[in-house]
Amino acid sequence: MLMNPMVIRYLFLLSTILSWCYSAVLQNAINNAKPSSIINISNGTFHETIIIDKPLTIKAKNCTIEGTKKGSVITIKSSNVHISGMHIKGSGDRRDTMDAAVVMEGVGNVTIKNCTIDNSLFGIVAHYSSNLVFKNNSIASFPEKVVDNRGDFIRLWGCNNVLIQNNHLFQGRDLSINRSNNILIQNNQIEHARYGILAMMDHNLTASLNKIFDMYAGIYLKGGAQISLIHNTIFDTRLATGTGILLSHGKKIFVRHNRIFACAQGVYIDSSPAEIGMRRYIEHNIFSNNFTALHFHSAICNNTITNNDFLGNLNDVVRDLSKIKKANNIIEKNYWDRYQGFDQNKDGFGDIPYQILLYADRLWQNDHHLQFFYATPIFSLLDFIERLAPFSEPEKLLKDRLPRMEPVNH
Repeated sequence: MLMNPMVIRYLFLLSTILSWCYSAVLQNAINNAKPSSIINISNGTFHETIIIDKPLTIKAKNCTIEGTKKGSVITIKSSNVHISGMHIKGSGDRRDTMDAAVVMEGVGNVTIKNCTIDNSLFGIVAHYSSNLVFKNNSIASFPEKVVDNRGDFIRLWGCNNVLIQNNHLFQGRDLSINRSNNILIQNNQIEHARYGILAMMDHNLTASLNKIFDMYAGIYLKGGAQISLIHNTIFDTRLATGTGILLSHGKKIFVRHNRIFACAQGVYIDSSPAEIGMRRYIEHNIFSNNFTALHFHSAICNNTITNNDFLGNLNDVVRDLSKIKKANNIIEKNYWDRYQGFDQNKDGFGDIPYQILLYADRLWQNDHHLQFFYATPIFSLLDFIERLAPFSEPEKLLKDRLPRMEPVNH
């Protein structure tokens, strides 16, 4: 039986109106709410994007807001906005507009907690905002195999006074903090991404008690000042270039009480021979079972390296360039499992310094193509002969004047 065309048109128009009304439920509630009021929602799925342009608290339970796969799902245009308990998904996939689950700019006193964010390009994007709290959230990007095609878990630019705490961040690109001040990143689990934390030109940033694994680099720090990386656990970085912590310049950088293991490079230091006013403090860390514990690029300068434990690493120290500059370092009181000296006065320190001398190692450190032959019988024989009867002066790469006899960190 054929239905009358007018009836079909009427039903289609009615369904469109009903769909539009349903899709605007949350936005209508926001529009009708008084400033600083509380909106409670539960047990529903809302297919819409919303704009919050007044102080509000939204408390959700068993509630999902799914965007239209164009633009951002939630846009915050007001200060004093608090969102909790919501499942947010369905942003667009355009990078030029930074499509995100939640986006904000020029606002203050915003809290997003106990939310699940997935199937969105970026998780949370905040520009030039202050007094932000992102806590107890689970954030993932699109399920894209190519990690560079995903969006950032959280992206901050020009923000101040931000707490990022107790979040589970997985299957994204980076936790990206750019040109921001007074940032605390604490007790997060970050996995299956590119950089666990990417911090560029920040001031007074602290990353502590984070667990970071399955990365290309656990923490990538570029520039900035007064940066503290403390009590983090970083392991299982990918590929031959995987790095636990990558330090590129910066003033007053503190790397303390971290455990770094199963990485290609534990800490990679890219410093300039001409750097002025910079200092790195690498203290009380455990470097274990890495291919290389400390990897220097162009200089070994301006470092305080003390009270660390070096255990089971294939190489303790490597440098990229030959005849690199070495100056203004304090290297002492570390435990090196390769140290073969004695402690006759029983003070806990070796009687002679621990020196890292390059014999045959110089071959592959000067030409990385030769690394293919590392640990082969011929390379081992060559290194043995060099050490037994050196036909050239070995290169002194690093010297610990007071090596410990026992590990210091437990």
